[in-house]
Amino acid sequence: MQEEKTSNEKQTRLTPTLPAQPCYSKAWALRTNKSEDIQNFICHVCRQIASNPMELNCPEHESMDDVFIIGEKCLKDFLKNNNNLCPVWKHDNCQYSKTKLMQKLIGDLTIMCPEQFEQDIKKLPGKIKCNFKGKLKDLQGHLQNGCPLALADCWFKPFGCNHKCDRQNLKDHLILNMKPHFDMVMRLIQSMKQTIQLHQACTFFFFKKKNKTKQIQTQTQTPKDNSNKLILEMEKLKSDSKQKIENLRQEAIKYHSDIETIKKEFNNQQKQLLLRYGTTIKLLEEKNTKLTDDYQMLVTKLNDQEKKNEEKKETSTSDTTLSAILSPLTHTTDFDIFRSSSKLIKTFSGHSGIVSGIDYSTFDGNQLICSGSRDGTVRVWDIDSNKQIQLLNEHPNEIRCVKFSSYYYRKHRRNVICFSSSNQTIRFWDIKDNRQLQVLSKPVGVYGIEFSSFNGGRYLYFGSLDSTACLWDVETSKLLHVFYGHKSCVNCVDISPSQSNNGSCNDNSKSNCIGVIGGNGYTLCSGSWDKTIRVWDIETAKQITVFRGRKDVMSIKYGSNESGISSANLILSSLKDTFVRLWDIRYGKQTQLFYGHKDIVCDVGYAPFLAYNSEFGSNANVICSASFDNTVRFWDIRLNKKELYVINGDIEKDNGIMRLKFLPFKEKEKSKDTKNNHFSFNLCYGSSKGDIGIWGNSTFSTKNELFLSSFF
Repeated sequence: MQEEKTSNEKQTRLTPTLPAQPCYSKAWALRTNKSEDIQNFICHVCRQIASNPMELNCPEHESMDDVFIIGEKCLKDFLKNNNNLCPVWKHDNCQYSKTKLMQKLIGDLTIMCPEQFEQDIKKLPGKIKCNFKGKLKDLQGHLQNGCPLALADCWFKPFGCNHKCDRQNLKDHLILNMKPHFDMVMRLIQSMKQTIQLHQACTFFFFKKKNKTKQIQTQTQTPKDNSNKLILEMEKLKSDSKQKIENLRQEAIKYHSDIETIKKEFNNQQKQLLLRYGTTIKLLEEKNTKLTDDYQMLVTKLNDQEKKNEEKKETSTSDTTLSAILSPLTHTTDFDIFRSSSKLIKTFSGHSGIVSGIDYSTFDGNQLICSGSRDGTVRVWDIDSNKQIQLLNEHPNEIRCVKFSSYYYRKHRRNVICFSSSNQTIRFWDIKDNRQLQVLSKPVGVYGIEFSSFNGGRYLYFGSLDSTACLWDVETSKLLHVFYGHKSCVNCVDISPSQSNNGSCNDNSKSNCIGVIGGNGYTLCSGSWDKTIRVWDIETAKQITVFRGRKDVMSIKYGSNESGISSANLILSSLKDTFVRLWDIRYGKQTQLFYGHKDIVCDVGYAPFLAYNSEFGSNANVICSASFDNTVRFWDIRLNKKELYVINGDIEKDNGIMRLKFLPFKEKEKSKDTKNNHFSFNLCYGSSKGDIGIWGNSTFSTKNELFLSSFF
C-alpha cells in the first residue's frame, strides 16, 4: 500500500488554482550568492532560479543521475506549447511532483531588494536606496511594508487621486497637492448630497407607488402577505440609505482633520525654508565680498609680474642674440610643437549622452572617426567635411565601446565598425553597405573590446558583466578562451603590442601570422570593478600576475615597443579616483603615481610625443589622461611631478572628458626626399555631454594622408 501511495504522489499533476510565478533572475541571485550555491536550483527550461520547483520523475529517465528541476510556470507553459511532451526527452505522459525540500532551500536564499537591483542595472538616478538583504521567502513582506523604493498609493485615492510614488516622497506630494485633494473631497461630498436627494426622491416615489398599490390591492383584494413584504423591503432600503449617508459623513470628517494637519505641517516647513533662505543669502554675500577682494589682489599681483617680465626681457636681449649666433639651428621636440601651437580646431555634435568610445580609420581616401555613446547610437564622422555620414540608432541599449575592425579591412577591403553594448552583444556593421555582418552573443552585458595587434586583428578580446574576459576568433566566430579570476564586472581590456614592426609574414615572424594565436610572449590584461588588474598568458589562458588597487579600474593601456623604453612591460591605468598609475609586469608592483586631477580619471593613453627633460638631459616619453574635471593632462613618464601641459575643455559643452584618441597625420613636403616628411598628431576626445572635439595644429586639419602609426 505504501508503494502504491508513493507512486500516486509521483504522478501528481499541476492544478490551476493560482497563477504561477515566473522563475527568479539568476543575475539577481548572484549578487548575494555564489554560483555553486544556486546551481542545484536552476530551472531546466529557462536556466533561471526555479520558482515553486517541480521535480520531473518520468520512468523514461529515472535511471539518470541528474535531478531535473523546473519552475512551475515554465513547466505549465512548456507542456501547453508542446502537447504535454516531457521537457527532457520529448516523450508522452510526463510525470512530475512538487519538491518541498527544494522550495524550502530556495526560500532560504539570501537576496537583495529586486527594486534596488533593477535600479543598479539600469543605473537610474535617485538618492533613495534600499539596503534590504534577507531571505527570499520574506521578500513579499518587505516589498509590501518596508521597501522605500516600492510605490505607495496617495491617501486620497478613494476620492479620485491615482498618484503613486515612493513612500518617502508621499508626504511632499500630499503637501504640494493639498488644494486639488481638498477639491476632490468637496466634489465627493457634493456627489453624496446629490445621491441623498436622489434617494429621497426614490423614497417619495416608492411611497406614492405603495399607496397606489394598496388601493389596487384593496380593490382586487390581493393577499396581505405581499403588502407586508413590500413594507419590509421599503424599511430595509430606508435603513441602508441612512447607514451609507452616516458612513460617508464620518469619512468626510476624518479627511477634513487630515487636511488640517497637513496644512499645519506645510506652514511649519515654509517658515523653516524662509529661515534657511535668509541664512544662505547672507553666506553668499560674505563669500562674494571675499572673492571680490581676492580678485583685486590677484589683478594687482599679475600687473606687478608683467612689469618684472618686461624688465627681464630687456636685460636678456643681448644674451638671446648671442645664443642665436652660436646655435643657428634650435632643436624643438614634437611635444613642444604640439604644446605651443595646438588649439581646438573641430567639434562634432550629435550625441545626447556620454561618449563611451572613439576610434579612427581611412576608407576610399576619407578620414573617418566613429563614436559610441550611452544614448544608444553609433555615429561615423568625416573629418575633412566636418559632417556626420552614418548613424546607427537601432540599438535600444547603451553603447559601451566602439572600434574599426582592421581584420575586415585587410581581409575583405570593407570598412566595418565593431561595437559592444549592455544588451549582451558585439555587432560588426558595414558602414558602406549599412548592414550587419556578424553578431557575437554573451549571456550578460559586454564592456571594453580590443582587437589583436597581430594576425591582422583577427582576434577580439573583451570583458563582460559576468566577471570574465573572453578571446574570440572573428574569422570562425568561435570562442577560444575564457579568463576566470575577477570577482566583478570586467570594465576594460588591452592586448600587448606587436612583437615586430614588420607587418609582413616573413621567415622571422611566422609565429605572428599563422599556426598560433599570438606567440612570442603576447599577453592580455583586464581591469575590473573588483579593484584589480590581471595579466594573462594568451596561449594558456593562465594568470601571470595581479595588481591590486583601492578603487574600481576605469582604464588600462599597454606601453608600446616603439616608445623608446621597455614600456611593453608597463601598464598605464586609472582607477575611480584622481590619480594615474604605472605598473611594471616584471616586478609585479606599482612604479609611478601621477597626481593633479581634481576629479575621477576616465581614460589614459601613451601620447605619441617626446619631451625634452632637463633633469635627465634627454627626451622622455609622454603619457596623458582625461578626467571628469574637464581636463586632459600630459606627464613625463619618468617623473611623477607636476604635469607638462593641461588642456581645458569647454565647461558648458563638455562638462568632463571621457575618452581620448590620437589621430596621426603625415604632411608631405615639396622635397622629393621622403625622409623629410613631417609627422604630427591631433588629439580627439569625447565629452560627457556628447560632443567630440579635435585639439591640435590647424595646419594639419586639411585633407592630408592619415598615417596609421604603430603607437595604437
